[in-house]
Parts: sequence; structure tokens; C-alpha cells
Amino acid sequence: MNNLYFYFSKILAPLLNPTNFLFLTLIILFIIYYKTKKKIIFKLLTINIFLLSIISFLPIGNFGLNYLEKDFINKEQYTNIDNIVVLSGADKRLLASVKLGNKYKNTEIYYIGGNAYIIKQNTNEETIKAKKIYEELNFDMTRVHFIGQSRNTIENFKEIEKLNLGDRKNILITSAYHMKRSQIVAKEFNLELIPYVVDSKVNRQNSLINIYQDFSVSSNLSKFNLFFREIIGIIVFKFT
Repeated sequence: MNNLYFYFSKILAPLLNPTNFLFLTLIILFIIYYKTKKKIIFKLLTINIFLLSIISFLPIGNFGLNYLEKDFINKEQYTNIDNIVVLSGADKRLLASVKLGNKYKNTEIYYIGGNAYIIKQNTNEETIKAKKIYEELNFDMTRVHFIGQSRNTIENFKEIEKLNLGDRKNILITSAYHMKRSQIVAKEFNLELIPYVVDSKVNRQNSLINIYQDFSVSSNLSKFNLFFREIIGIIVFKFT
């Protein structure tokens, strides 16, 4: 299952990146219409432009990311925390682990490293970078464990499963939009991990004026792509 999931999530999803696909299709259709002047091509071109306009000018991606993030809200206070598991990625995850580690002095931090490249590399830049950040923040390095060479969510949780954390109380840190997929995969591995989210991508402004001030075509496209990638990951995992 892991190999199939990996190749779907890392190869197929980028190829089907909606904005890449729509822009490429737009160029191809324009060239074909320029040469043939066929009405059916013009209709397809119009549909393509309409879809791009909807994704670009309406916060579709923001609504989608809100669906992914809305169920995960960090608590102000946790009790009896034993371990903090950090999925490799944004620096905000490392900072959150240090914040929790400083608050709960008896916890151990497990950084699940690796990279998302299809071809494995001998050097793990993510782990090297993470070690440097922990050291610069003067965190007790004896409490930090760097685990694995995982390249995707399933491989991440295979590494976590090997830790034998058992029924201890464990916090999982990852990006807010990635937590739903992480919890779905964790459940498959019978892992109970308390979600702790960082790096929310959702604009939750209630005022239309405030939403307008944050309007950005590039942001709308980026958020839609992010939502699409996570949904593809969830669907592929459930059907492989």
C-alpha cells in the first residue's frame, strides 16, 4: 500500500495540480483554436477560463482549507504529556515543539525527518536544519531524537509506530491543514496522538472589508492547490 500511495501522492498529484493543469490546458486549447477555429475548442477554452477565474477570484481554497483545519484547536493546557512527535516541515513546527518542551520539562521530542523527493538522498537536509534550530534555541539536545528517512505521511507513521509509544500521552505537531490526513493515517496504525496544529492557512475574517484587504489571486491559487493536494492524499490513502 505504501508504494502505491507514495507514487500517487508524489507523482500523480503534482501532475494534476489544478492550476498547473488549467494553465497548461489553456495554452494548448488556445493554440488549437488559433489553428482550427473550431467551436468546440472555443467552448472548452471558455470553460477553462471560467474555472481559472473562479479559483483565482473566489476564496474556494480558503473554504477547503477551513474544512481541513476546523476540527483541530489547540488546548491552553495539557496534562501528563510524555512525548512530543514532530513531523518534518515548516520551522513553526520546531518552534512549537520547543515551546511545549520548555513548558513540560519531562517530555521527549521525536523529530520524524526525511524529505519528499521521489529519489532518496544520502543527506537529510531537513534533519540537519532541524538540529541547527534546536541548538540555536539552546534546547536540551539530550531530549531530542531524530528519527527516520521518511518521504510521505505513511512512512512518517511507520517510523512513529516503531517508537512503541504505547498508551503514553503523546502530542503530534504538524501544519493545521495536514492534521486531518495525519489523524486518518494514525488511526490506521492504531496510534493515539493528541493533535497540536501550527501554520494555519485559513483567513477567518468575518468582515467582507477585511477579506477584501487580504485579497490575492496568487494566495487563492496557492490555497486551492494545497487543499487539492491534501484531499488527493486522503482519497488515495483510503482507496489503496
